[in-house]
Amino acid sequence: MPPSIKWLAARGQRQRVRLTRLLAAIGFKDDYFLIVLAILIGGATGYGAHLFYLLLEKGFEFAYHEDHGIYAGRVIMLVILPTVGALAVGFITYWFAREAKGHGVPEVMDAILRRGGVVRPRVAVAKSIASALTIGSGGSAGTEGPIIQIGAAIGSTVGQVFNVDRRQMGVLVACGAAGGIAAIFNAPIAGVLFALEIFLKDFSFRTFSPVVFSSVLSASLTHALRGEDRAIFEIQALSGDLFRITELPYYAVLGVLCAVASVIFIRMLYRAEDIADVIRIPEPLKPALGAVLLGLCGVLFVTFSHRPEMPLFFGNGYPTIQGALNLNVFEMGLLFLVGVFVLKVIATCLTLGSGGSGGIFAPSLMMGVAVGGSFGLALHTLGFIDQPAHVVAYALVGMAAMVAGTTHAPLTAIVILYELTREPRVIVPIMFAAIVATAGAQLLCRDSIYTLKLRRRGVRMGTLADLTILKRITADQVRVTPTQFVHPDDSLHRLLELAEESEAPDFVVVDEESVYQGLVVADDIKTALLQPEAVPLLVVGELLRSGVPAVRPDETLDSIMDKFARNDVHSLPLTAPGDSTHIEGLITRQAVMTRYQEELDRQSG
Repeated sequence: MPPSIKWLAARGQRQRVRLTRLLAAIGFKDDYFLIVLAILIGGATGYGAHLFYLLLEKGFEFAYHEDHGIYAGRVIMLVILPTVGALAVGFITYWFAREAKGHGVPEVMDAILRRGGVVRPRVAVAKSIASALTIGSGGSAGTEGPIIQIGAAIGSTVGQVFNVDRRQMGVLVACGAAGGIAAIFNAPIAGVLFALEIFLKDFSFRTFSPVVFSSVLSASLTHALRGEDRAIFEIQALSGDLFRITELPYYAVLGVLCAVASVIFIRMLYRAEDIADVIRIPEPLKPALGAVLLGLCGVLFVTFSHRPEMPLFFGNGYPTIQGALNLNVFEMGLLFLVGVFVLKVIATCLTLGSGGSGGIFAPSLMMGVAVGGSFGLALHTLGFIDQPAHVVAYALVGMAAMVAGTTHAPLTAIVILYELTREPRVIVPIMFAAIVATAGAQLLCRDSIYTLKLRRRGVRMGTLADLTILKRITADQVRVTPTQFVHPDDSLHRLLELAEESEAPDFVVVDEESVYQGLVVADDIKTALLQPEAVPLLVVGELLRSGVPAVRPDETLDSIMDKFARNDVHSLPLTAPGDSTHIEGLITRQAVMTRYQEELDRQSG
């Protein structure tokens, strides 16, 4: 923890204690303190997103504005601009914050899983500048990864300042991520679902409520700062029904196509990262190598397409998406849209695979428009659909299906597409195709574009289905460690003698009738040994933790893990079947996690 954060943490801890006591006095639990922090995080993230958005706008205008941008139709600038931006990004990420490299979301997930939710504050600054340089100079990337990492850094910093525990820190990081999504996409509901579905895997009220507060406040503040509240993609000139039940089989095929397309994208992106890793040039120069290749693709595109404007696969691709959703899809044509998909995949892999900074959400949306639009045009050409507006519907549904396939988060994909367009008439096919795409993508590649990076690092990120395992396995299916029983009036010397003979780290204390009284834990024994002169005088009763609960044989692992977390012990006593007062042995935290991992391996194998 940086010295400045330590200084703030000392003061934040005092404020936390005061506020917690105040909440308790009016009848609220300790967890309600998270809502107060969530409001603070939502406000900070909303303002941070606004600044990030302005930075993106200024950078893009400086480089590619049609009237006064540096590009001005000079094709050589398609190589120079991305390369200069990538050089700056390479040095920022290498020397200042290496977490800012790539698409960002796996770094946040890794921080929650392995670092207790700790994200360095400097990541927010580094990610803002690096992503603005990447996207503004023409790199193919989106804003969702950067703003999630920025929001996560804000949430983590607030948590560090107020010295919250590990369990609560993950919720605060998710609050920042939700606030970022809500602000940058004007999608508060999708922000909540993304944080819960991707990061926390927990939809309980304890986690849901702080995330909602942060998301709503962040979106509201962004509305106020920008002076507008509109959909990112406005669909115009579409009237009548956009969906007929007879088209469901077509949408099923579209879901399968998007599943295949998403897996192709995932595999190519990580293949590009692998190639970049083995290239023998200094690490800070690798993003520039990808930018040079991207620029050359841009030069070829402009030369052969005779389109002097910035290549459509540069940047976040929003203009192309907007055009396809407003009947320009017919002007583009089927083969052109297929080419758009191929070029966007290549451009994104070159940008992010080489070490550029940005997200994969916007590229996925553009790829989805290309897949859905080309499929809709094919159906229209073959006479399976007759209304032009229905082709646009396929492009829209393709966006959701592609996002669902790459992220394995269908709920988020469904809701965010509605909030991005505010078009309710295709919500049914969006839901259907998103589920088909997710199922197909999981069949072809068990990891999402986020979790694959974690798996390659040896980190296991459970799914919602994985977490239900905790509710299915009971204590009697976990290995039990034999224990030595002691009495409250036994001496510490007696306890030490038993410790040499036993493999159990803790000891069960019972009375004369063998009724459970509590636990003596190894940490307390070690503490007592720090004062050798007191050892002959101490008895077990003075080291007894009487409040440690026992575990029933039919109790599920989710309940057992909750008891471990609440009591800060490494072992819990297991009662005999049908007799809650007598103990059979100890269940250790390690034994529970081993059993859980065995079940995960069995199901994934």
